[in-house]
Amino acid sequence: MNDKSKEQLIDFFPYPIAIFTKQYTLVKVNRAFSTEAKLRFKNQEKSTMRILQYKIKDTQLAVAVVKVFDGNTFFLEGLNNPFSMFSGFSQQIESQLDRFDRAVIFPVSKDNSKITHGVIVFMS
Repeated sequence: MNDKSKEQLIDFFPYPIAIFTKQYTLVKVNRAFSTEAKLRFKNQEKSTMRILQYKIKDTQLAVAVVKVFDGNTFFLEGLNNPFSMFSGFSQQIESQLDRFDRAVIFPVSKDNSKITHGVIVFMS
């Protein structure tokens, strides 16, 4: 599978996906994330959208976005308003996205060695 096919697979996945760096900057979101969040990323790689740790209201989510870079995978349930952790979301958008109360957060490594990104898949 080539890189373009992988990107299309992520883009057409039916659940919102966000890929982020160790600096908590989003480098890729899929169409479901953009649609749900009513966002349109023209240049996703240079986007300044970030995970703001101080805005995370759920302890298990706060731990997961940090510990994912230690190589841990998390399946979270009972999340309350997980989209509130992203910069640029209004309160109205956050409340509309409250139905996403589950998430899987897992690491992605470069060449099976150093973990370079975390991935969040939101589910309802």
